[in-house]
Amino acid sequence: MTTETYRLELITPCFCAGADQSTAEIRAAAIRGKLRWWFRVLGGTWDQESEVFGSVGRNSCVSSSVAIRVKEFAANGPWTPVQFDGRSNTGYLLYFAKASGDGCRWNSKGAFPAGSRFEIQIMWHRRLSEENRKLFDLACQCFLMLGSLGLRSTRGMGCFQCDEIPFSEGEFNRYKAMIKRRAPEFLADMAQFHGPEPKLFDALGAQLRGLRTGYPPGFGSSLGSSNPRQASAVYLRPVVEADGCYGIVVFEAPKKKVLASNSWRAAPRLGEGIPAPAYGK
Repeated sequence: MTTETYRLELITPCFCAGADQSTAEIRAAAIRGKLRWWFRVLGGTWDQESEVFGSVGRNSCVSSSVAIRVKEFAANGPWTPVQFDGRSNTGYLLYFAKASGDGCRWNSKGAFPAGSRFEIQIMWHRRLSEENRKLFDLACQCFLMLGSLGLRSTRGMGCFQCDEIPFSEGEFNRYKAMIKRRAPEFLADMAQFHGPEPKLFDALGAQLRGLRTGYPPGFGSSLGSSNPRQASAVYLRPVVEADGCYGIVVFEAPKKKVLASNSWRAAPRLGEGIPAPAYGK
């Protein structure tokens, strides 16, 4: 059995939990799900997914080739719930995280704060075909550079930096090109923000407001819907740049890869430039 180890540090609070939603927990199952999501975005078929992640059904059962473990977790102290005005950009960003589950997550144990560190181990039970291994490796690298975990992960929560694959704009552009070769509908760009950590939530909320002006409201939008429930294909992804300041990557995954068919409604998509956010409002 071969093992790969990656060291991660949270850069935004992570609301990732198990059965007890009021207590944060970094779960191997959540990481596995995100790796599978990226594998699918990059064009993985059902048969390819089955070889890598296992499957049940279609007249057969296939065990997984890969196992995920979380190790060496070290929380950066208890999380301090963020105070915000509901009309602010920060309130616009975090309201649903606070309200979800009747507020059960909005306590010192409900999220892990930025600065918390952990390792993930990827272990292989058997050798994959060359094509599937290349696809998984790219999916893993995309997750480590652009991925996120937990509640509101599409809105900038649960983001991390990886020691082995640090972010840089040059590497981001290189990975974006590799993704687009496999998934031409994938769109990504850097938002108009470069600033210190205290301004990050305001910038994320402003960016979300800006995007809302370009997508039609309600069910079928690439930004998702709360009623009826629909995930977002658009992600806001904070990153730490080389000078220690923060930036925001905005990307949209191909809807037909990650959303149900009744969510494929035609809508404006990223690509014509990301709308300028209204900072400080």
